[in-house]
Amino acid sequence: MILLNNKNFYPTPLNLIERMLEEYDGYENNHTRKSSKIKTLLEPSAGKGDIVDYIEENWRDTDIDCIEIDTTLQATLKGKKYRVVYDDFLTYKTYKKYDLIVMNPPFDNGEKHLLKALELQQDGGKIICLLNAETLRNPYSNQRKVLVNKLEELNAEIEFIHDAFIDAERKTNVEVAIIKVEIPEQEYISDIFENMREAMKYEEIEINEEQKNALVSADFINFIKSLILQYETEIKAGIKLIREYYAMKPHILNSLKSEEKKWDFPIIKLEVLNRDYNVVNNFVREVRRKYWDYLLHNKNFIGKLTSNLRNQYFKNIDEMSNYEFSIYNILTIREDMHKNINKAVEETILSLFDELSNQYHYNNETSKNIHYYNGWKTNKCWKINNKVIIPFYMRTYKNLDGSYKFLDCYEASNKMEDITKIFDYLDCGQTEYQYSISNIVKEYFNKGEYKNIPLKYFNTTFYKKGTCHITFTNLELLDKFNLFGSQRKGWLPPNYGKKPYIEMDKEEQEVVKEFSGSIENYNKIYTNQDYYLVSKQMLLD
Repeated sequence: MILLNNKNFYPTPLNLIERMLEEYDGYENNHTRKSSKIKTLLEPSAGKGDIVDYIEENWRDTDIDCIEIDTTLQATLKGKKYRVVYDDFLTYKTYKKYDLIVMNPPFDNGEKHLLKALELQQDGGKIICLLNAETLRNPYSNQRKVLVNKLEELNAEIEFIHDAFIDAERKTNVEVAIIKVEIPEQEYISDIFENMREAMKYEEIEINEEQKNALVSADFINFIKSLILQYETEIKAGIKLIREYYAMKPHILNSLKSEEKKWDFPIIKLEVLNRDYNVVNNFVREVRRKYWDYLLHNKNFIGKLTSNLRNQYFKNIDEMSNYEFSIYNILTIREDMHKNINKAVEETILSLFDELSNQYHYNNETSKNIHYYNGWKTNKCWKINNKVIIPFYMRTYKNLDGSYKFLDCYEASNKMEDITKIFDYLDCGQTEYQYSISNIVKEYFNKGEYKNIPLKYFNTTFYKKGTCHITFTNLELLDKFNLFGSQRKGWLPPNYGKKPYIEMDKEEQEVVKEFSGSIENYNKIYTNQDYYLVSKQMLLD
């Protein structure tokens, strides 16, 4: 027991330490000490180390600095192998940043110590302070008034405790207050970036009439112009920062003259992702990559691209990062996309037709996706039913009551996005709908609802065994989809939909009844040829 001839030395009782630090305490599942959220800590009135003892015993991976003015107590702290970095906290100066300052300062001038702690943490950080309650209850001095105002301004949490030291190592009936303050991290404004942005305000991205027509809408033109301006600002600011670093590097290297050449390297290093010899070129390439990636995820830019087509462009991001993010190159990519859509749209629709039908025929459950019929010159034909089942990987979580919570199903969501895109092609933009399928599915999952989730062209139900049941609600589009697939595969007579039923020969009529189900259904297609008989141009308009 160490009790000094020091009227301000009141070792902190264990119950108070626990109360002060309770939000950071705890254990992992294996009963080992939890890694504290606090990585750097200062104890500015460390005494004989009661608070630090507790932290060392209960926390892991914490870098602790101690300050103590009493030389005897300093020796005690050093004997415990604690780092004593200074004596008088009120004159302490440091550039080190602390996550937390935890303190039990002298009772008679605690306001000075807490104000000093607030000054040290002004750029962001936490403070937990045990203070004589009288300091707050009776703010008779200017310093106490300043402290009370600051604590109010910072929304400090204050808890008053009676008889806290009644059974302590050094007893007193002084009422104390536990004060907890969290000062938010300061946002630093980059002079380089702000100056560059100010200079770029008056830059104009020039777009000629032909390019404006290619970009289609005024809103999209403004979006592209703004994005290019942001890109150029970031590039110019980054290059200026790189050049500033290399201009400063000799001064950092040569700040100390030493024959040993021990410090012939800069303490601060500049590093760019995927670094190579030329830092500027590599920086430019990585910024380009970021902006191209962002643009390729913009729905207004990618338009009707399905996931397969999108993935082709995502795979080429590395190559695209070698090209300037400019109007010319943006329009070049857009034109290339349009050509790819021209080439791939029919192939994509047919691929989905096969996937929803033939791909799952081997499974008892998913084999019900299709209805077989005898087609033109062949009996190996099928069309997709009103309800289809697709297998997928589902991430689930088992609740305590044994029930399941569905977390996500990216695979199924992507497939449903593809079905929606294909139906969008076939619908030629007649059905309005602007919501993300994955977001809607997540919204229902969060509510614990997994059945009959309404989407644009169908409802969907998820089962924990890993199946997704899709029930089409737009049956006209489903008919159009089946007609498109069957025609392209040659399963229907060449004049299907273009010739009146009564003018068909017997063989043609048999196929019509097999595929359409009834003469009335066929007549609906025949009388609405503009809708049901899809040309390539209709898909692309």
